[in-house]
Amino acid sequence: MTSKNSSGAGAKGGAKPLPTADLVAKLAKDSGAGSRADVASAMGATLDLEGLSVQERTAATEIIRALAADVELHVRECLGRAVAASPRLDPDIAKTLARDDAAVATPVLTLSSVLSDRDLMEIVNAGDESKQLAIAGRAHLSATLSSALVDSGTEPVVAALVSNPGAELDEPAMGRVIDRFGDSERVQGPLVARATLPIGIAERLVSLVSERLRQDLLVRHALPEDVASDLVLEARERATLNLTSDGQSVEALVAELHRNGRLSGSIMVRAACTGDIPFLEASLATKGQVPLRNARALIHDAGGKGFDALIEKAGLPPADRLVLRCAVDVVRETEMSDRPDAVAHFGRTVIERVLTTFDPEQNGVSEQDAAYLIHRLESFSANH
Repeated sequence: MTSKNSSGAGAKGGAKPLPTADLVAKLAKDSGAGSRADVASAMGATLDLEGLSVQERTAATEIIRALAADVELHVRECLGRAVAASPRLDPDIAKTLARDDAAVATPVLTLSSVLSDRDLMEIVNAGDESKQLAIAGRAHLSATLSSALVDSGTEPVVAALVSNPGAELDEPAMGRVIDRFGDSERVQGPLVARATLPIGIAERLVSLVSERLRQDLLVRHALPEDVASDLVLEARERATLNLTSDGQSVEALVAELHRNGRLSGSIMVRAACTGDIPFLEASLATKGQVPLRNARALIHDAGGKGFDALIEKAGLPPADRLVLRCAVDVVRETEMSDRPDAVAHFGRTVIERVLTTFDPEQNGVSEQDAAYLIHRLESFSANH
């Protein structure tokens, strides 16, 4: 190796010695644990230095190999942090570090691009939670690795996995996530927040998650119209249909639905047909681009002209106008009671009026909405 004043290979015209030579010299001068830790910390930058010859890079690799077997844990920890992200790290050394104590292995398992899926699978199957957490946080995880983590990981591991946008999760794996941790809010939240969810998974989550997460499901994912409508109505019915629910939360939900293209005429019709006028008011105000106070005045205009104008401004078809007018009339005529079955009774009254007043084939409810309302009517009757 060259010394500081030599003119041998790697040193030209008094240039500084090569990094590998510097490091070897440092170890030769002081072989204590502190010195070895310093060298270990420098190895990542050394290994990735551009312009190293084959011999110089080989020397750097051999230093790393020796440090990976160092008796001192602290030295190996420094080395793991230093070389974790290096694309030039020898794969065998990467595997050695990955099998080491979790403090050494964690940065390598999280960052190393030279570890294969097979290498990582071996670590996953060993069952060390700390190492599984490190793998779950990798920038990219194949569906195979994700599936293995779902099957063997603890709740924190699976929560980290579903929180990772770079983790590929197919529908069977998501189904097993729900099987194992469907009642865990720590898992539910990031699962709902994933960029895409298969419809089958979203529908399974509907019955498991909190109202807040149901709304997230509704606005984030393309749920079928019936499921989306049920989510809106269930949330609103729980607040009761007595016009005293939190108007701000209704407006927030409507705004999110509108922003995500989910505020359909069908949802508005179905909500109105169960007496949820606050939701209808906020929806028409949003779609018609008028203040909520103005929308309320137009909706409850006794002459009906203001309501018709608002419906037209909101871009809803004439058939929806007829159904919504019927629903508003029933709300105006019917007083909510404090009976336990008041919501169901109110809903039945509105739906029966709609279905008996308008001919679905002529000028009223669409065939799909009529089938839905009949289903809701049967549900009310069966449960109350």
